[in-house]
Amino acid sequence: MHPFPSASGTKRGSSVRRLVLRPLIGLTLAAAITTPAMELSAKSSVIPESEKVLFEERVLMPSPGEIFAALDRMGVRDWSGAASFDTRYDYPDNVLRALNLGVRAADGFLAIQARDKAKLGEMISVIMPLAEELMVGETLLAEGRRIEEMASREEWDALRMELDSLRRKIIAEMERLGDQDLALLVSAGGWLEGLRATTATLEMSYDPRASSLLHQPALVKHFITRIQALRPEMRNHPAVQRLSIELESIRNLIDVDFGEPVPQKNVTTLHKLSETLVEEIEAG
Repeated sequence: MHPFPSASGTKRGSSVRRLVLRPLIGLTLAAAITTPAMELSAKSSVIPESEKVLFEERVLMPSPGEIFAALDRMGVRDWSGAASFDTRYDYPDNVLRALNLGVRAADGFLAIQARDKAKLGEMISVIMPLAEELMVGETLLAEGRRIEEMASREEWDALRMELDSLRRKIIAEMERLGDQDLALLVSAGGWLEGLRATTATLEMSYDPRASSLLHQPALVKHFITRIQALRPEMRNHPAVQRLSIELESIRNLIDVDFGEPVPQKNVTTLHKLSETLVEEIEAG
């Protein structure tokens, strides 16, 4: 088994209210940085379009760990059965590697929520070769010992922050290497697995307050827009095409009035839909 990777990070999200408001704050901040640039002369662009996209994605998207922690604060959750913890890593192309890397990272958060050292170790041992295939393995190897030691000491809260920082580092490294398309797919895979796990726990014990965490229409719209802009060989990949089609259905199911719960019947449909998509991604 590969050693556990580690990374330093800053805890993000201190309350359920912040998580629920975050999409609206993201849109406000995105408008704040784009509008002044548009008001300047056409021949002067202060903020490159690529930087605007990355800013929007980082503001809009809570990590899987933030969502799971918020659900925990609303009541005890049984995380042990919320993920398949698939250990496969031998995928034939980078699209499937990136999507599955995101899924496995989210499952790592689930293992931490369940305080399951064995499952966390399995997920890290899958994340390692997937990242290596995507040319960002050194990001993991350089910090492996730190998370390994933290896991042995069962420092669960700190591990959540470390794993989130690691996830962000992998995405940032892909962006640095010039492959924002793959970075997007890692983010999409992690978000989709987070949706599957969240709806699984809400199905077992529906809570109208907790269901408001699913209200992320701005984020889903962001994924739809970004996927449509992928380079053709990625956009036309069967797994990406399936995801692109179903994102419209997901947006309709979660787009309730702000502050209103996502209906229980919608949660059930969301779980079935996201579970099918994740299973297809894992099957390759």
